[in-house]
Amino acid sequence: MFKELYHKMRLGQSVVFPIISMINFIIISYSLTTIKDIIPIHIYIPIFAICLISVLMIIGSIFHNKQQTTDFNMNFRKQTNLIKSIRLILESQTVKTSETKSWINELEKMEKEHEQNKL
Repeated sequence: MFKELYHKMRLGQSVVFPIISMINFIIISYSLTTIKDIIPIHIYIPIFAICLISVLMIIGSIFHNKQQTTDFNMNFRKQTNLIKSIRLILESQTVKTSETKSWINELEKMEKEHEQNKL
């Protein structure tokens, strides 16, 4: 019972704590800068929040486009049974285009790399 409640609390923390941290940062940044002399806090908070969320969305988009593709490629290279199955399917085709041959060669290289890494 206690472990389950603790686990639920930890899951809730991962959602709530970033929001609390963002609110804390907004209040501290407002109170420690000279912006408080220029803009009232009820205008500063929405502007800052919109800018911060926009920046986070841009960073997330960049991550999605760059890093996630790399992660998928790395995970594919680790799945030797899948690589071998795809290579065998391509080799079983009666008519092989140049693209098919290049895929077969690439998949063979991946298999050899994995075998060398095992040793």
